[in-house]
Amino acid sequence: MGLFNYNNPVIKFMVKVANMMIVSLYWVLCCLPLVTILPACAGLYYATTHVVFKDGGGGVTRAFFEAFKDACKPGILLSVIADVLAVLIYLGIITGLQTWQENLFWAFYLAAGLFIAFLLLSALIFLGPVLSRFSAGTAVVLRLAFYFSGQHIFRSILYVLLLAAMVYAVDFFPLLLLIVPALYTDLIHGGVEKSMEAFITSSQLEEKHGAEQK
Repeated sequence: MGLFNYNNPVIKFMVKVANMMIVSLYWVLCCLPLVTILPACAGLYYATTHVVFKDGGGGVTRAFFEAFKDACKPGILLSVIADVLAVLIYLGIITGLQTWQENLFWAFYLAAGLFIAFLLLSALIFLGPVLSRFSAGTAVVLRLAFYFSGQHIFRSILYVLLLAAMVYAVDFFPLLLLIVPALYTDLIHGGVEKSMEAFITSSQLEEKHGAEQK
């Protein structure tokens, strides 16, 4: 009875891993339309931080899709903007990589492109968490994401580097995609939560799921 007791540490760990895989699969499926990438990130963040690792109850499926649905109104527009910017920045960086040795202008062009890519990527990392926690319009959500990413720049650099490592790992072994999204969320959520909780304390901006977190 002890081995199969739900409170057994081994069983709890297996359940946690299974939930990580489930929520990661939901994230992958919901990202496929591209215009729902950020609502999917909101669902991933909320389900991972408040159910998978905090045992908040309600199940990962309910938590994921409730947060996903709540984030759709501002999240779809932000996803479209992010998709367009990602394509433009990618094309710009590819051009810079091909021409940066020609003269100083193209070297500066490449450096500027990489810097802009870092700024947008670090803000993008915060967009999912912000969408999952705050009830606000598109412009406010975007400003908050940039605010949080710029508040601790070295932490943002670490998050970007960690994301790059995760992407490399998935590229090397694609099946890792079934657990890496939830794992990455767990690794960054401590710092992300500190930033958002401090902001919530110092302001009166409306927060989603407030009753569940108090």
